[in-house]
Amino acid sequence: MSQPKNSPILVLGADGYLGWPLSLRLARQNPERQIIMVDNFLRRRLVREVGGDSILPILEMKQRLWAAKRVHGIDNMEFIHMDVNSDALDLLLEERRPAAIYHLAQQCSAPYSMKGVEEALLTLRNNEEGNMRLLWAVREYVPDCHVIKLGTFGEYAKGGIDIAEGYFKPMYRGRAATTAIPYPRRADDFYHASKINDTNYIAIACQHWDLRVTDIMQSTVFGTWTEDIDGHPELFTRVDYDEYFGTVANRFIAQALCGEPLSVYGTGNQRTGLMALNDAITSLAGLWQDKPEKAEHRVINHVTEKSFSVNELADSIVGSARQEGLKVTVQRGRYDPRAEQVDAKMAFEIESAYVDSHLKQTRMRDVVHKAFVMLSQYRERISRELFAPKTDWHGDSRARNKSRDKNVVVPMRQQDVHRKRAPVLKSEADWEVFRRECFPYDNLNLNPGTLGSPSESVLQAVRKAQSRELLSQPLDQYRRGREVYEEARAEAASLWPSDQHELQLVGSASQTSNLLALAFARLGGQMSRPLRVLTTMNEHVGGIGAFERMPEFRICYLSEKEIREPKAFTALVAGFKPDIALFSHVTYDTGQALPVANWMKEVRTLRPGATTLLDVSQSLGVIAPVFDCADVVFGSCHKWLFGPRGTGVMWTNERFRRRVGALNWSGEPLAKGGKDFGFSPSGGLDFSLYAGLLACFRLYRQLGAEKLRERSADLALYFRVRLTNLLKGHGIRFRVLEPCQGSPGANGMFSIAFSNFDPYPLYDAMNAQKVHCKCIKDRGRDGRERQLLRFGIPFYETQDRLHKGLAVIEDCLREQLANSADHSLRYLLNSGAAPSPRPGVLASSARPV
Repeated sequence: MSQPKNSPILVLGADGYLGWPLSLRLARQNPERQIIMVDNFLRRRLVREVGGDSILPILEMKQRLWAAKRVHGIDNMEFIHMDVNSDALDLLLEERRPAAIYHLAQQCSAPYSMKGVEEALLTLRNNEEGNMRLLWAVREYVPDCHVIKLGTFGEYAKGGIDIAEGYFKPMYRGRAATTAIPYPRRADDFYHASKINDTNYIAIACQHWDLRVTDIMQSTVFGTWTEDIDGHPELFTRVDYDEYFGTVANRFIAQALCGEPLSVYGTGNQRTGLMALNDAITSLAGLWQDKPEKAEHRVINHVTEKSFSVNELADSIVGSARQEGLKVTVQRGRYDPRAEQVDAKMAFEIESAYVDSHLKQTRMRDVVHKAFVMLSQYRERISRELFAPKTDWHGDSRARNKSRDKNVVVPMRQQDVHRKRAPVLKSEADWEVFRRECFPYDNLNLNPGTLGSPSESVLQAVRKAQSRELLSQPLDQYRRGREVYEEARAEAASLWPSDQHELQLVGSASQTSNLLALAFARLGGQMSRPLRVLTTMNEHVGGIGAFERMPEFRICYLSEKEIREPKAFTALVAGFKPDIALFSHVTYDTGQALPVANWMKEVRTLRPGATTLLDVSQSLGVIAPVFDCADVVFGSCHKWLFGPRGTGVMWTNERFRRRVGALNWSGEPLAKGGKDFGFSPSGGLDFSLYAGLLACFRLYRQLGAEKLRERSADLALYFRVRLTNLLKGHGIRFRVLEPCQGSPGANGMFSIAFSNFDPYPLYDAMNAQKVHCKCIKDRGRDGRERQLLRFGIPFYETQDRLHKGLAVIEDCLREQLANSADHSLRYLLNSGAAPSPRPGVLASSARPV
């Protein structure tokens, strides 16, 4: 298949230590060609998984592309989020037909591959299967393409003879080889074994398919600087220093910055080849045009510093550190995770004809100096705990086998047999696997406070309950509906038990609130005055709206002072004398948890005859409901419980049931108990929703309430910090609304109020890009203008997906700001007196007569 003129250059693994600066250089050197960058952010995920992070702060990919365009005027870079080890690779090569492919998309850590069986399998599958897919795709779609594969100098067996550049003609017992054969290779870990296998696969592909492949035996790369990054922090590449992903030289530099001794593993006599980051990028970037012949498997030893032992490297960095005014020592032999007991430095030469003829080497001390300068202002990002190696490459297999023999049999209760075992959810990788299985949505729904995205188990349960066989039998529908209703109700009652309340499965909170308002309006009709309702200004219209709109009620709203000061609240209750108190556990607009337990207790003390209603729609699934002193507790299940649409739960005590008589006055109730009559749903219903509710409750129990709350809170903090930093970077004035209890985001939600910025265009653009939050742009019940964005972070989301969401927000901000000049996005709100409250609405500061 022919390739078009100026066909693109493809960089697989473009987000990595080498991949990002290489892509930058290629884009600058080849403005007439598109540079297609591909990555699935595996490196970021694995580094986080082991507790590490880059010393230099790195931006998300879309932010990097914006920065490259701003700094260098680059407009020929595009990014594709894709797993190379998938069928998407074939489609990409078929559609774009690149002139050259740089293959850097591999798990690159030897220690990580020895960490455990899962890490070893990930390494083999990612590296070998990805490489094999690439070779077959090139054969099928672009056989004339030049593939530059990043191998490793660690593939070679070091036995004391000079190391050839890939192929050589050895002599043994006086007989010389007549055909060049591969230089011997040997692996001491599963990572290097995967790279050796890759090299063998490449040689076979070139031999049989006439492919053109340059195989780079890359030595250890070190340093932080390239000429493209110079002076531009937004273009930084990652610099890792932990046991798993930090190269030895970069780890030594990080230790020196912290004043920690440089930890030399083993005897330190082992040889290591080195290459400065900028030198590696310069050499790699020019390679694609130097095409090998058809069927040629060309091997290049990519190394400049050829003679260092680890001891000598440590001593060299100590000397450079002292020139920087750093007091550094070397610690030798304390750690030896790889059993590297080399008695003396091995003597051998390294052939590197290509590098010697194409590259002017940068002096090592200059590279180390620039690294110290760049990293010194970020030394607080270095965690000393990450220096000590923890992976045991030579673990005691007997102990492991012994532990496997200890089988523990735990008897299961009969009612637990149908429940699945809770998944192991420790790392971000675990959560991503869980999300793909249970919540496989492409869109990022950060608005579960409006409508959560149901889990797969909920959707499957609903579909199963809507089988044609069942829907054709009316009596069976009622029978099965009652059965699953009782199962779901029993499950909910065990999740949120209350001895003083009866639980019913009902419609959404808005529907339930309407029924409550109608029931009280009927009672109010028997009185000579409207019923007095105490509530907050932060209620959702679906909860308080019916009470506000009906003449049978008179509303009084708590002020900020009464919300925050118990004495002021008590004074209001004593003065207003409410008949009904309706509060939300967590507010709809601000995501704040309110002190409702104290409020309801105070109302019950001062007004024993008042009815207390608690709306838990924004908290159910995150915070356990408060039952003490509550007559009715109700909430929707389609928000933070991620259940079926239009479903909810309601708890009522005996006092309330006696007072109102019933909420449902007609039809035969699903539940037959005496306490349920008039409160249980009745008539023809969508019974499949109860099957969905049962699945929803079981998943909630399976995962554990505390784990889900902590997970949402952690993700909310993670997202809030990065989002607020992003907004600050664009000069947008805002404030994160402070909660009455806890910290912002502690309930998985937080709201941002804007003062000089209209958030709606941003919200609209985010929706178009499949990132959803809540925008509240109106006048509150106090008449003041509100401009809010509310974010809720579901427990099943991952940091990677939140990163992508932030990148979308960044892109939308930039585009809106660029297109708006100074009138659409950034405009100051007109100053002036706050408008008066709406007629008929009584603020608590205006006391009833």
